[in-house]
Amino acid sequence: MIRHTQNASRQRRLLCAIAGIVFLGGCSAVTSTVDTAADAAHTAAKGLSASSRASTDASLTEPDTPRHRQAVAFVKSQRDLLRHEAAKGGGEHIAALAKLIDRPDGARLGPWMQAHYGDLFTPDTDAEALVERIASRRS
Repeated sequence: MIRHTQNASRQRRLLCAIAGIVFLGGCSAVTSTVDTAADAAHTAAKGLSASSRASTDASLTEPDTPRHRQAVAFVKSQRDLLRHEAAKGGGEHIAALAKLIDRPDGARLGPWMQAHYGDLFTPDTDAEALVERIASRRS
């Protein structure tokens, strides 16, 4: 009887340990997701604050301007989110990009990117090319 109780106790401890590991693994996934979202929001906010300090008369068509470099860096870091939001027709990352490139019609950039999704997001399009395509097609 004592041996049966010891085995049951070991089994309970093992199950508790396994449950703890599974629980902590789940917490890690949630933490990772939250951290990724926080990083994206921080990058967007950082890009916006940096763009507000940049010269407002900088031309986006000139690759050597601070504003252009910031827009390219933002697109590099947020490409997947921008692509997803462009497919939906808008979102906070597209709004941040509109501010970075001084797009006066920021609210219409999302639907415009959605309409031109195939031209903007080709397999060979890098961040520099994407910023140029947006800048060259704006009206």
